[in-house]
Amino acid sequence: MNIVIENKFLEKNPNLKEITRKSYVSNIYKLMSLLNSTDLDILYKDYENIFKSVRKEYTENNSQANKYTACKAMIRCLITKTNKKQTNKALEAYKVELALLKNKIDARLATHIKTEHEVKTWITEEDEKKISELLLAEVPPIIDSFKELSKLRDYVIFTFYKNLSTRTELADSKFYYDDEVDIDKLLKDDIFNYVILKKKEKKVIYILNNYKTVKRYGHVIIDVKGDMYDLLVKYKENMKKLTDDNYFLITSIGKKMPRMTLSTTYVNLGNVIGRKLSIRTARHIKVTNNINIQKVTDLATEMSHDPTTALSIYAKK
Repeated sequence: MNIVIENKFLEKNPNLKEITRKSYVSNIYKLMSLLNSTDLDILYKDYENIFKSVRKEYTENNSQANKYTACKAMIRCLITKTNKKQTNKALEAYKVELALLKNKIDARLATHIKTEHEVKTWITEEDEKKISELLLAEVPPIIDSFKELSKLRDYVIFTFYKNLSTRTELADSKFYYDDEVDIDKLLKDDIFNYVILKKKEKKVIYILNNYKTVKRYGHVIIDVKGDMYDLLVKYKENMKKLTDDNYFLITSIGKKMPRMTLSTTYVNLGNVIGRKLSIRTARHIKVTNNINIQKVTDLATEMSHDPTTALSIYAKK
């Protein structure tokens, strides 16, 4: 079924970004499995039942919104001269449902209260330290296979996200020493991001070219904090023994790690302490640890406006 769904997107919307297409395919597949159907036309023929099923199965508003957004994208691929009136009616219904969800999401975000998912995947500094120690303990002293390398890779992934809260675009990164590449040329790439080891300075930089908000912020270079240079040199040297593809993250069979696999891998890194992790939650944790939201909220109340206004308008550098 996944292949059928993906082929439909490729046929009707070939310019769709791969990461967006993969997300749509995953959401449509989950929805079709939930409905126990293989007929994609159900997305516009029986949208009321879809709304009912999604509300029952997915309690989080963001999850519901992701399903409906994917449905709209697929319905646009299914439009013909004979069903245009029916598909347009369905698209309008999804638009209304998404607008209602946006209001709910905005209202929930304004409370600054963790979602159920965030509660389950939230970790403390002590948890973070324990996970880091246990993952490091699993790294074998000698690495001669991709399976052994994956233990070091997992520790690298956890440490990288601890120091730089990027998204899953990290999976689309290549890995070099600075004397192997021309950084100016790398900044013109629209496909890959780059993790670069700067030998003289013994520092790590991350070049972001392909990420969610690139149209707004452009190609950027970020200094990776946390003294990761020596760790990544060890990782690089062990990788060179097994592959010359220069991908930053590879699977236990030596292939480039897809974004969804990275997400799943990160989720499971918390298993060492019996917890599930989340890249999205990690980003929330990073901001929460650096902003006293209660203090901001109290001050905003005192000034008779909301916390968003306090941070975006009144707060200055």
